[in-house]
Amino acid sequence: MEALSKALASALPGEVAVGVIDADREEKNLLLGVTGDTEPGMLYLFNKAERRLEEVLPVRPKLADLELAAMKPVMFPAGDGVQIPGYLTLPPGSTGRNLPAIVMPHGGPSARDEWGFDWMVQFFAARGFAVLQPNYRGSAGYGSDWYKENGFK
Repeated sequence: MEALSKALASALPGEVAVGVIDADREEKNLLLGVTGDTEPGMLYLFNKAERRLEEVLPVRPKLADLELAAMKPVMFPAGDGVQIPGYLTLPPGSTGRNLPAIVMPHGGPSARDEWGFDWMVQFFAARGFAVLQPNYRGSAGYGSDWYKENGFK
């Protein structure tokens, strides 16, 4: 399923992730969820035997015709020089200069932000804000040393 998801993601336009939501008993027909930073979600039906992919329905149809903001991975130094990973989303068409900014830390500490569609980030970017989502020390997914720091150094 992982190989199929990757193959379908590369066949679809834009940078997207494909996940299997459900399947029939024989796994001949799959219901797929497709999302990305600028793709708010689309459901597809995939027939494995015929290798046919059909759109079923958009997850957020009111966003279908809107230009959404791309989420870019970034690194920036903490006060002690440690590089903090995160994501920066700028309003569509923006150079990133002279913008109001929002730092939007995730809950946690045992959580993290990941690349993909985030409705709140899109809400602020559409209103002209740059949005930074840091995965500060203590964020999950960066190894035990990073996690053990638990946001304190």
